[in-house]
Amino acid sequence: MNSLRRLLQVFDLFRPEQPLIDVEIICRELGYTPATAYRYLRELGDAGLLKRLPRGYALGPRIITLEHQMANYDPLLACSRDLVDKLVADTGLDALVSEWHGDSVVNVLIQRGSDAGPVGGGKGRPIDLFHSATSRVVLAYLLPRQIRRLYDAHANQDQLLHLGLEWKPFTKSLLAIRKQGYCISESELYPGRSGVAAPIFDEKRRILGSMTLVGRSERFHAFQRSYLCDLVMGAAAELTTRIALQ
Repeated sequence: MNSLRRLLQVFDLFRPEQPLIDVEIICRELGYTPATAYRYLRELGDAGLLKRLPRGYALGPRIITLEHQMANYDPLLACSRDLVDKLVADTGLDALVSEWHGDSVVNVLIQRGSDAGPVGGGKGRPIDLFHSATSRVVLAYLLPRQIRRLYDAHANQDQLLHLGLEWKPFTKSLLAIRKQGYCISESELYPGRSGVAAPIFDEKRRILGSMTLVGRSERFHAFQRSYLCDLVMGAAAELTTRIALQ
């Protein structure tokens, strides 16, 4: 398992500013030996997960095949599409389904409403853990030791302390989210954008992700807050039930 994890870390090297990787990048950023880097590139290339180009390696065609498989047959997406469609039809806001993976929350389904505007993270991109309803509602349901580890990882870089998110008030805010069952954010990722998110759980009631309604603050506040909260909590609860029945 450790070897597989090390192999898969190669994919973490791909970023918008770094669409190609090579042995030098793997060795520099992951600390692997050249022999290991060459072996991982060869194995991933043979599996179609990477393709060789003149200046390095890019993501391979097998990635597109897997994305198609997930988009069309993943149980979480299949169970949530009609719920997301109804949220958008009822409000005109954007509706998101996001999943907890590793130490990040990633949007796996986005249904746009009638208002144009940015969506935090975008599909497949990690979302800010501490400054969006989508992520904070997930953090609220993690184990205390997980929350502490994530907090310390960011606090060591002065990111949270600089923003005034000291440990005690931060954990108190997460307890409040857990008690009410939803999280609201106002202009946290983008100015003039508001959202409300509710948790999604797996069959063992472990946090799986979240469902979010988000849009321009003017439109968001045209609705009663309780109405939007009830809508998203009801959809998230229904999705949780469907997942348990899979």
